[in-house]
Amino acid sequence: LDQQTRAVFVELILYNPHANLFSVVTVAVEFTTTGAAYTGAEVVTLRLVQHGAIVLLLLRGTLALFLLYFLLREGKSLLSRPVEYLSGFWSWVEVWIITIGFSTLGVYFKAQSIIDEVAEKRQSGSTPFEQYKSAAGWFQVYTYLLGFLICCTTLKFIHLLRFNSHVRALSVTMRKSAKPVLQFLFVAGIFMMAYTQAGNLVFGVKLQGYQNIQTSLQSLCMMMLGSFDFDELSGAKQVLGPLMFFSYQAMMQFILLSMFMAIIMDVYAEEQQDRAAENLRFLRILKETSVEIAGKMKHVSKNRTRESKQEEGNVIEPDNASRFDGVVSDFGKMW
Repeated sequence: LDQQTRAVFVELILYNPHANLFSVVTVAVEFTTTGAAYTGAEVVTLRLVQHGAIVLLLLRGTLALFLLYFLLREGKSLLSRPVEYLSGFWSWVEVWIITIGFSTLGVYFKAQSIIDEVAEKRQSGSTPFEQYKSAAGWFQVYTYLLGFLICCTTLKFIHLLRFNSHVRALSVTMRKSAKPVLQFLFVAGIFMMAYTQAGNLVFGVKLQGYQNIQTSLQSLCMMMLGSFDFDELSGAKQVLGPLMFFSYQAMMQFILLSMFMAIIMDVYAEEQQDRAAENLRFLRILKETSVEIAGKMKHVSKNRTRESKQEEGNVIEPDNASRFDGVVSDFGKMW
């Protein structure tokens, strides 16, 4: 280290035998020409020694078979009706699931090959840090792809539950509230960026959590979730710190959050009224259809009674026909 040094990197490997986890750690310090020092750290934790690898391999093979089946099914649908298929949102969800699924399997086998190579060299005691870094990088890519795949499959699972009344009400509410929610998010984004820049200008010199726009935005999001240090803010700026804290919490918690809930609840109440109107309409149609069918049955019963009277020459007692007339009349009064 001398006056010409501009950056220092510390790279190390940590191993926890109890949890069987490796951590690839990179710590960096950058020095500017003005003498300031900026620090950064990256920690990636992964499992290099796999237990039950055969079971995991069988599960991933099963996933590959399912993906092949869905690929053939969606390919037939695409060839039979290409325009209709490409214009559907859920068709693209299926395409994303298949594409990301195969990509996830490919990245997994690539990462696993590097991990196996690292494990072999680790036993001989000659594993360079670059191979650990490469394994950690591929493992991160695999984790991101797997998370995106789970998100898409969860979305498809919710679509399969669309016949459930609660899920249907949720989907209809979100669809109807999309436009006002987007408008609300635009306004909320303006307020959020204003407070982000204010936090960076006010606390950026003294507090590490507000040293740039990205960290300031993260700190404000954590503050909105309830994770904050009021003493740190008031210690940095005795007047502007508490003032910004209370104004931000009042704006986000009491005003913007209440507006968001009001938008959702208003659309949900409107959806419930529409469902009630649909139920009344269905009951009215059911009543009209039932009365019409009962009238036809009454007419047929009278005709058969008249024919029986003419054939036998006797007076029919008011038993079945009269009773049926009474039932039809009572049924009409009930509605």
